[in-house]
Amino acid sequence: MLLKRYSLRCCCLTLLVLLAMTNVLHATTPEKGMFLVADEQLKDPRFRNGVILLIQHNEQGSAGLVVNRGSRLSLSAILPKDSSLTGDGRTLSYGGPVDPNTLLALVKVRNYPPEPADEVVEGLYVTGVGVLDEWTDFSAEVVSYRTFVGYTGWAAGQLGAEIQRGDWSVLQADAESVLTGDQGQLWKRLRETLPK
Repeated sequence: MLLKRYSLRCCCLTLLVLLAMTNVLHATTPEKGMFLVADEQLKDPRFRNGVILLIQHNEQGSAGLVVNRGSRLSLSAILPKDSSLTGDGRTLSYGGPVDPNTLLALVKVRNYPPEPADEVVEGLYVTGVGVLDEWTDFSAEVVSYRTFVGYTGWAAGQLGAEIQRGDWSVLQADAESVLTGDQGQLWKRLRETLPK
């Protein structure tokens, strides 16, 4: 009888450990610095085959930048002619449908970020394009950067509901995926890493 109780307790404990491991491996909790990878069935054309980097997630809601969509809008068309950011012919990326007058930058720096800036993932900071343009240490500190027009936003609880519905998969982001490589292939590359 004692052996049966012991075996039953071991089975229950093993089951609890396996359930906990499953929740860790298939985490659905969004956090700042995570990618949201659109499900293949997501129909909204603004987010279809989209990859969003969460730049904020708290009790008030969430905000992110679509990191795999370009635009035809050049920085030089928006910023003053004497801007330090317009000389290399960069275009703005489409950050999302919320507030198209907002210009944000993701910047990787050697040592010190501009002020104000918020670290999103290790070594990658989000700041305003104006802050980046006026930063006196720009040429000495910036390794790489991308600029965005607009952003994505969710009210409190809205993103969690979309994840539970299956609209998004949540993956850890990294600076290299955001700043380098073929951004047009990022969604496909990340989808291939998801469990089948």
